[in-house]
Amino acid sequence: MTPRRTTGRLLAAAGLGALVVGFAAPAHAQLAVTPAGAALGFTLTSFVTGFPNNGVGPLGMAVNSDGNVIVNSSTENRNYVFSNVTNQTLANALSSTAFNAFPPAYAASGGVVYGSGGFSGANANQFIRFNNNGTVNTVFSNIASHNGMWTNPVDGHIVSTGNGGQLLDINVSTAIPTVRVINSVGGNSDGLTVSPDGRTVYGAFNGVTGWDYVTGAQVFNASIAGSDGMGIIASSNSLNGDIVVNTNFGQVVLIDPATHVQTIIASGGSRGDYTAPNPLDGSLFLTQSDRILELGCGSACGIGVAPPPSSVPEPASLALLGFGLVGLGLVRRRR
Repeated sequence: MTPRRTTGRLLAAAGLGALVVGFAAPAHAQLAVTPAGAALGFTLTSFVTGFPNNGVGPLGMAVNSDGNVIVNSSTENRNYVFSNVTNQTLANALSSTAFNAFPPAYAASGGVVYGSGGFSGANANQFIRFNNNGTVNTVFSNIASHNGMWTNPVDGHIVSTGNGGQLLDINVSTAIPTVRVINSVGGNSDGLTVSPDGRTVYGAFNGVTGWDYVTGAQVFNASIAGSDGMGIIASSNSLNGDIVVNTNFGQVVLIDPATHVQTIIASGGSRGDYTAPNPLDGSLFLTQSDRILELGCGSACGIGVAPPPSSVPEPASLALLGFGLVGLGLVRRRR
């Protein structure tokens, strides 16, 4: 793959790491790829460190049409915007603005970043459209979006949790988004993701549960302690279709949905929560208590997004390209 612009080193893994068995691991705990994960081609890179740690850490993340990344710092009730490069600290933020919600999740469609208002705070139970600098553009108070969020890569709709256990399909193709209820169970999920073919929604609900996007019927279930943010691999190798799960207990787990076999691909971390696709290079943003890391799965491989091409455009070109490819769920990224 084309090397990605960076300011530091790759976080290589040499050992299994310690299993974390509390609500939140110490802030200094460092997630590392296990030998099993390394053998499968997984790598971890630091994106941003230095978030204040209250046991939860940063939450919502999404790439905007400028190619930059909007990140919510839940402890500070702020949105930061960062360049899409590795090994940054809070001091590298391009901007920051107040945003009061907990626990907000973010997703992008057509280069526009949307967010859930969480279930507490000034923006609770609302659906929000953000400007590229992280400020609020529009609040849709008629849509009770409060937790996990992911973009369907096929139709560009936002899938989100809602009140009363409802799993929502939000059509953002018009100025005023419209809503369809997928089912009245999936809204109890925390992290969400959608399969590359757009047919299955997966939620962190009693482990990992999958539902048919159209009918809402349950089609999958696997038990994983502390399951949270996720992403599904798209590749030409044996990892294709596998589910990556960030957990609250300092591990990242890989699930083969066909066999239900689970592999711990990273461990020794702090409390993991939401994830988000990074279309610039096909990696997966995943949170820890005081930082955001990026999980990669090798060449011609993407997690939560299609694999990037061998030569990836700069962010400005990427943003323009993304508007034309939203139906395919692709916004490319370099590695």
